Amino acid sequence: MKRKLMLLLACLFVGIGLVTAQTQKVTGVVISEEDGQPVIGASVLVKGTQIGAITGVDGDFTLPNVPSSAKTLVISYIGMQEQEVDIQPTMKIIMKSNTELLDEVIVVGYGTGRKLGSVVGSVSTVNNTKLEKNPTTNFTDALSGQVSGLSVLSGSGDPSKSASIRLRGVSSINAGTTPLFILDGSPISSTVFNSLNPGDIENITVLKDAASTAIYGSRAANGVIVITSKKGKFNEKATVTLRGQFGFSSMVEDQVEMMNSKQYLKFREMLGQPLSQEAQDAINKYGIDTNWRDEVFDGSAPTYTLDANIRGGGSNTSYYLSLNHHDQQGIVDQSGLRRESLRFNFDARVKKWLKVGIQSNLGYAKYNTNNEIEATNAIYGTNPAFFARKAMPYDSPRYYTINDGKLTWGDKAQYLHFSQTPTVDYINDTRDIQKRLVTANINLFQELTPIKGLTIRAQQALNAFDYRGSNIYFPTDDLETPMGDVYKGDTGARSESFQRYYTWTYTNTAEYKFHIEDHNITLLAGQESIIAKDESFGVMSSGHTDSRQLFLQQGTKVAPTDLSQTLTESVVNSYFFTGSYNYAQKYYVDLAFRRDGSSKFAPNDRWANFFSVGAMWDLKKERFMDNIDWINELSVKASYGTTGNSSIDDYAYFGLIGSGKTYNGLGSLGISQASNYDLTWEKVASANIGLNFRLFDRLSIGADFYHKKTTDMLMDIPYSLTTGFSSGAGNIGAMVNKGVDLDVAVDIFNTNDFRWSVKANFNYNKNEITELFNGRDEYALPNYGLKYKVGHSVGELFFVRRAGVDPRDGKQIWYDKDGNLTKVYNEERDAVLLGKDRFAPYTGGFGTEASWKGVTVSADFTWAWKKYMISNDNYFLENPSQALKVNQTTNMLNMWTTPGQVTDIPAASEAIQFDDHLIEDASFLRLKNITVQYALPKSVLKHLDVQNINIYFTGRNLLTVTKFTGYDPEPDTNLVKFGYPNTRQFIFGLELTF
Repeated sequence: MKRKLMLLLACLFVGIGLVTAQTQKVTGVVISEEDGQPVIGASVLVKGTQIGAITGVDGDFTLPNVPSSAKTLVISYIGMQEQEVDIQPTMKIIMKSNTELLDEVIVVGYGTGRKLGSVVGSVSTVNNTKLEKNPTTNFTDALSGQVSGLSVLSGSGDPSKSASIRLRGVSSINAGTTPLFILDGSPISSTVFNSLNPGDIENITVLKDAASTAIYGSRAANGVIVITSKKGKFNEKATVTLRGQFGFSSMVEDQVEMMNSKQYLKFREMLGQPLSQEAQDAINKYGIDTNWRDEVFDGSAPTYTLDANIRGGGSNTSYYLSLNHHDQQGIVDQSGLRRESLRFNFDARVKKWLKVGIQSNLGYAKYNTNNEIEATNAIYGTNPAFFARKAMPYDSPRYYTINDGKLTWGDKAQYLHFSQTPTVDYINDTRDIQKRLVTANINLFQELTPIKGLTIRAQQALNAFDYRGSNIYFPTDDLETPMGDVYKGDTGARSESFQRYYTWTYTNTAEYKFHIEDHNITLLAGQESIIAKDESFGVMSSGHTDSRQLFLQQGTKVAPTDLSQTLTESVVNSYFFTGSYNYAQKYYVDLAFRRDGSSKFAPNDRWANFFSVGAMWDLKKERFMDNIDWINELSVKASYGTTGNSSIDDYAYFGLIGSGKTYNGLGSLGISQASNYDLTWEKVASANIGLNFRLFDRLSIGADFYHKKTTDMLMDIPYSLTTGFSSGAGNIGAMVNKGVDLDVAVDIFNTNDFRWSVKANFNYNKNEITELFNGRDEYALPNYGLKYKVGHSVGELFFVRRAGVDPRDGKQIWYDKDGNLTKVYNEERDAVLLGKDRFAPYTGGFGTEASWKGVTVSADFTWAWKKYMISNDNYFLENPSQALKVNQTTNMLNMWTTPGQVTDIPAASEAIQFDDHLIEDASFLRLKNITVQYALPKSVLKHLDVQNINIYFTGRNLLTVTKFTGYDPEPDTNLVKFGYPNTRQFIFGLELTF
């Protein structure tokens, strides 16, 4: 019995020894090479098993039961290179940053960045490769067609203009509809966009739904666009990058065919008002036939850019310094922009627990804009876009004289003999227009980490600009031309204007990250104050008679209306909280709450609360997905929340006193605005459901379905005239936007030598007014061709429908409101909503990129479908009553002249009306950018002491497909009237990195 017992004990101890030998305990710490700090939340996994751990607040980890047969640990973390290391009982692992992975880390709110795949909200990113070679002054143009649901429309070719931007439809009728822009953590205004060098931007993140935008509260109703500038990295070798670009601009394709000289001669005969014998001789004897479009618009306006930047860092500092010069001439005389910008970003680790830094951008822009083409309330004959259409083709761009039947050319014409109008060049030569803008964006921050996992951050940001505008009109004598015309001269004038704007933003946050086993939690609380001030003044004097004496005080006339001054101030105070939780990086929940108070609203209504809740499930991390190799990623998400809109005038709720009429030679006061102490926030409640997946490591698809409801809309409400006011600000009605965003990307080939990928995005948005004011279900704005009606879109056009032309008598035929034919035009009675919208319900973009042994070709397209615009141009260009003063399109040669003739151009005696025949389909497909780049091989570079040499060509707006017959289909407006045409650009560049 004793021997059996001893044998049993011996077997037990041997078994225990064998079990002990089969497992081991492994402990260690994970440290960042960049800053020497512990890496919190890194994944430590025994290769080939499900055994793993997450590093704690000290970067430490413990694996108590590691099989003795295991040889390797796999360590991974956001933005760092995944490492495989041999297993040892006690380990110290140094992780290096991974630049490619850092591209996936985005800033979606306050606090530290998050990996794109872990963001619960609906977001999209645009990286710097789409921005740094952008040939335009403004970075907003480069966003066109890049993000589903983001409408970016460049409505002008003027180098100083920004694109119009909307996200997921129109959320307001009268309040602002532009997204909030955040640069390095603080808000910026669109005024400073031109001072930002696109090459200094690291990435742009577009936040679409409430889960990602509610933390910005009252400013986020229209979405948020977060811009992150480039920075250096700790322990990074210094690199110097030089970039130079040169090219030229011209007008995009023109869809209008104007009459040439002989066609116009024929047309005048059709009108029964033939040209004079002198004009007929100019056409028939001397062959004068001028294409004024080519004379007015520059076909090779130059543009060039010079960039230089240095980036790097030491053990305790990192830096990025860049200098940019950009000079772009407009295709219209007296338009163009020159910009200088200086960016300096610097971070310093002063103590192990203290980090400070600055992100700064200083800009100077000198530009001018053509006054006539910029006019919004009138169409001037010397507006270059109008002049190019209206000038008679048998007028010559040069003076000439005729002696003995022989034509002799003279100087460049300043006045057109037959058109009886001064030329655009003459008007521009008699004035000097300059605009100057100095901008400053400066962010200072201090960041403390008193204990592991806790980050306390304070940031002070300044967004400011000074603007000065100067307009000088030289006194002129009567202009007597060699062709016998006299254009009366005028005295001179001068106007000066100045504006100073600044916003101080103070942001203080405390963020705490911790985990309990697989439960990862991040909590953030913050406070923010925004103080804004805007002041301006302007003065004009006229009556100057000496071009050498053109100061303001040297004029002889100054009217009260020639003087202006404004001063506005506003304050926003906010408190906010966010909480993020995930279990094993598989189940995610995000919460956000913000309370905002704004001085724009009355004391009893100025505070409002906004919130969001969102959840995401990463199905690919479930065990039941382990054996499904062809699915690489699979996640679903949902969110709901509220945001606000306060984009109105600073004193909209006040009862204001203004200047009244003169009484007995003395000034007076009058009530200029009625008060509304119930005015409060416009609110948007948003719901979003999303699905993202990647298949076969080739195909990525993301789909988001959203529903946004706007309530308490800020709008000018019509008042009874018995109040003494026509309208006033109020909260009325409701509006809904619902739709879908779809993103698709395919990696067709992905080998070491050859890569080819294709991507596309799509948005459908349905806008509907669901409530108006005072029980009304409709409100017409006939002067704008619009009517707000419950159940319809806010942008639906409202016009009388033209049915055609009666072949019997050439008269116009319209439909009345009931669909019956009539020859009596009655706008008040017969105008109806047409089902045609100025806001395209379908938008998107697609592109492709292919690279082979240093050669890269990329192309990006943007498109909009079912977009409509009113062509005010055609009212002048296809109208017999205008034909004696304005050249006409070739369509007018089909004008009705005889009974039985079938045509859509009525008889010359018919008065052209502003009906729906002026509405055109402005849907378009545009090749936005194409880039061809060649990077010299490393075998060549190693002999030159250069890291990279890239040679490239970029073309912008090279191809446009559209039915629209005006200058351009892109403008974001319901009506176009001889605006600045968009441009196509051809740019050649060279980039060197040392």
